[in-house]
Amino acid sequence: MIMKLYTFITILSLFFVSCDNDQWDTPEESDLVIQENKPLEDSENKYKDIYIKSTKSVVQIDLYSRDLSGIPDNKIGTGSGFLWDNNGNILTNYHVIQPAVSNNNPIIVVRTINNDEYLANIVGLDSSADLAIIKIYNPNNDEKINALSPLELYDSDLISPGDLTIAIGSPFDQEFTMTTGIVSAIGRSLDSTFTPYKIPSVIQTDAAINPGNSGGPLLNKDGKVIGINTQIKSSSRQNSGVGFAVPINLAKRVVKNIINGKNHKYSYLGITALNLDFGTRIRADIEENFKGILILNVLSNGPADKSGILGDSSSSMSSINYDGDIITKIDNFKINTFEDLISYLALNTEPGDIVKIEVVRDYKYLNLEVNLEARPD
Repeated sequence: MIMKLYTFITILSLFFVSCDNDQWDTPEESDLVIQENKPLEDSENKYKDIYIKSTKSVVQIDLYSRDLSGIPDNKIGTGSGFLWDNNGNILTNYHVIQPAVSNNNPIIVVRTINNDEYLANIVGLDSSADLAIIKIYNPNNDEKINALSPLELYDSDLISPGDLTIAIGSPFDQEFTMTTGIVSAIGRSLDSTFTPYKIPSVIQTDAAINPGNSGGPLLNKDGKVIGINTQIKSSSRQNSGVGFAVPINLAKRVVKNIINGKNHKYSYLGITALNLDFGTRIRADIEENFKGILILNVLSNGPADKSGILGDSSSSMSSINYDGDIITKIDNFKINTFEDLISYLALNTEPGDIVKIEVVRDYKYLNLEVNLEARPD
């Protein structure tokens, strides 16, 4: 019994010795600091890499009037842009180069981060999406231009609120400035300011965007372009954390045409409609939270009219009866708001396409085929 007790005490003593904290190799305090700072350093290095790579493709765009000798005189516009391809084509906003459209023979000067300056001319524009392409003169004759490479484009349909964003441009003439933020919202619609139509599927971000950022790229965490910075919502023309970018997927469709000297054509239905909010559902006697858009007016002899889609029965918009067709789907894509419909038409269809429209009429679902036409200028 004594021997067994001695053996147990010996084993217990060994256990306590083996678990003594003094026997463990504790990490040095400096090692802990290094491990804690590593994610921050990795993030910083990634931002630095993106800046170095992307600014090789980003340019500042300045517009000048000419003096009597034809030499650049007063600056009449400024903004940003980025190289679209290896042929010297640069994508920017229409409103950046708009002074060159309305002004008599101005000079467009493109400046790189290395402070090299080149003359450029207008290739094509699309005021509806606030996009334009300018091209550097004789790009094949300059080795520095040939060394530039276009930015990689992302699929803007894949982004979500919360994704990291990086904006690069020249706010207030502060060339090649990087700001960061997140995608605040997607699927916004925005007035183009130059046409009665809205820009669809606009990206909202809180990355600091100011005058001069217009036309520059909005990048994701991997440095790929998700949009073109275009406008801010602010009462003072300064950043308020509400910036907007044209989605790159829309630019892909538009640029393809305008580089080839064509006007980009948008398809349309020829309707005006209301989103189904709380009050509209009550007035139209629609069940609670039913999704869709209520058609108010159908353009005579337009695509919707030809397919048999009906608008409100009232002859005056001042006394709406709320009995028009309700669009719920287009090609099996659910329509919750008018913005959804505009985005689908702009990003997924072309004039001449035939789409299937699901409508509710007199509490019954109908499927109608519509032959889309080009939107009037």
